[in-house]
Amino acid sequence: MEFLQSKRNTILPYIISCGLIFLTTLFGELVKNKIGPTNIVMFYLLAVVFIAIRWGKGPAITTSIISVLVFDFFLVPPYLTLSVAHIEYIFTFAAFLTVGIVVSTFASKVREQIMQHQTEKLHSALLNSISHDLKTPLVSITGALTALLDKKSNLDAQHIKELLETARGESSRLNRIVNNLLDMTKMESGVLRISSKPCDLRDLIGACLEQLKERIGSREIKIEIPKDSPEICVDFPFMLKALFNIIDNALKYSPDGSPVEIHVNFLQHKAQVKIRDYGIGIPGEDLKRIFEKFYRIERSQNISGTGLGLCISKGIIEAHSGRIFVESVLDKGSTFIVELPLE
Repeated sequence: MEFLQSKRNTILPYIISCGLIFLTTLFGELVKNKIGPTNIVMFYLLAVVFIAIRWGKGPAITTSIISVLVFDFFLVPPYLTLSVAHIEYIFTFAAFLTVGIVVSTFASKVREQIMQHQTEKLHSALLNSISHDLKTPLVSITGALTALLDKKSNLDAQHIKELLETARGESSRLNRIVNNLLDMTKMESGVLRISSKPCDLRDLIGACLEQLKERIGSREIKIEIPKDSPEICVDFPFMLKALFNIIDNALKYSPDGSPVEIHVNFLQHKAQVKIRDYGIGIPGEDLKRIFEKFYRIERSQNISGTGLGLCISKGIIEAHSGRIFVESVLDKGSTFIVELPLE
């Protein structure tokens, strides 16, 4: 009996997934001449998100793949065949499948976090994070899919490429959120392992700015690093992530035309990295809590983010026997100071 019950629990998500796809397809057949395929695609995506939150990654990815095939077979001309009349649909299917897999991965990881942390406060914070951070990417993805599916748009190859790049960029943002959640889980469970090797701070900061080049755009980044600076021993990938979060934070919370300054100093036994922005600043009551998990200042509600970046940076830096703190003046900017031992 226990074996049969286990088997039933394993198969049930896939049965429900097929049922949701069937209902979505039936709905699509009834309205395809009225609302167009673009809106129908979003119903399939909602089914993927629901399955991911309820049952996890495996059933959700299966739902994504089956949804693409069923949508193509029943709702895309020529009907009842897997061939397509317009090349745009091929790009649409690829974009939808990619988005479906990324969203399902993101949603399933959040589901795991919710299962691991049953407190009401963390549960609420995770749900708020989902609703806030899924909104903007999904709006962008919807816009890209709408344009790709619009037969009247007559898109050229360059425009198709730009739309797919938009979808890919938003998918990358969701991936970063997933990685932040995984890093937070590692730190809380005590399995974060640091493997330090000598590296040059110039290389570390350069690699960080390279990853942020799209967000930086035309912004001025002022860098001051002493010549003949000594190497420091750090875990390059982890420290890269820590500095990435801090610089990304400086870019988000300061005006587009303002510079971001990065100053490196070497004191007697430590390296000091100062990252300064000329943004909104941090109120005094928030300074002590700015590195807490999911904490975001009230003035930042119109800025995207989960409130995990600085907390993760603090954990990584402290794992290197370093420290991070912040100095800030309202409406004049903030300076995040990272100190790392030279030995």
